[in-house]
Amino acid sequence: MIAPAPQSSATELGPGLVCGDDYTCRNDSDDTYRVTWQMVCTTGLGKQSTTWVGPHRTEALRPTCPAEYKPGFTDDFSKWVPGAPRSIRYLGAIIDNDPAPHGANGSAG
Repeated sequence: MIAPAPQSSATELGPGLVCGDDYTCRNDSDDTYRVTWQMVCTTGLGKQSTTWVGPHRTEALRPTCPAEYKPGFTDDFSKWVPGAPRSIRYLGAIIDNDPAPHGANGSAG
């Protein structure tokens, strides 16, 4: 028997704005939303970030996690281990129809 693929869960953060645990936000409204989010990493909390999601667009969020120092992890007794995303916290979203210019996909860290 083949098990079905797990479904991602989604949270409605505003009218027409849905963000999911697949690190994407979909905006089906006519407004631009400013979404504030934070990664939960294997090494702790990542940096809080903001992404603008334009009208009728889907934006992929870029998870970044800090590295963690693990003494005694290797033969030289030290190693920086990269963090990996565990989950995402959506901290809020507000309508922002006059966003300041930001990076290519509208993300700022």
